[in-house]
Amino acid sequence: MVGRKRTVERRKNKRYKAVEGAYAAISPNSHKLGQIIDLSMGGLAFKYIDTSGDDTENEQLPEETIFLSSMGYYVGDLPFKTIADYEETNAPSFSSMKVRKRHVQFADLSFKQLFDLDYYLRNNVSEPVEKLPQQYKA
Repeated sequence: MVGRKRTVERRKNKRYKAVEGAYAAISPNSHKLGQIIDLSMGGLAFKYIDTSGDDTENEQLPEETIFLSSMGYYVGDLPFKTIADYEETNAPSFSSMKVRKRHVQFADLSFKQLFDLDYYLRNNVSEPVEKLPQQYKA
């Protein structure tokens, strides 16, 4: 593999592939809603349709929390910071809509939020979840 750099894994938490039907939504001032690709106790990645051309006046408002939802499970008001947000260029597109991918890191979660996130994670990934890391135990 000439020209490919090896990257060092810097995440503290193992990422798990999300089950079909797991969604993330940013709130309160955003219309960013999309399917979760993978998630961990430290953050997640999700794809969403870029609607920024439709509502440019809302682009300047702050995005404060993220909500996770799937069949029968819900976690809300998780504070986060965006690590990356970019257009997916390798996805085939049959319309003029742009698909974007956002990576977020959870920030300053309360004990209840950590508990709820752990429960959500254990029930919405496609492989068994390892034990909760010691750093998150009270």
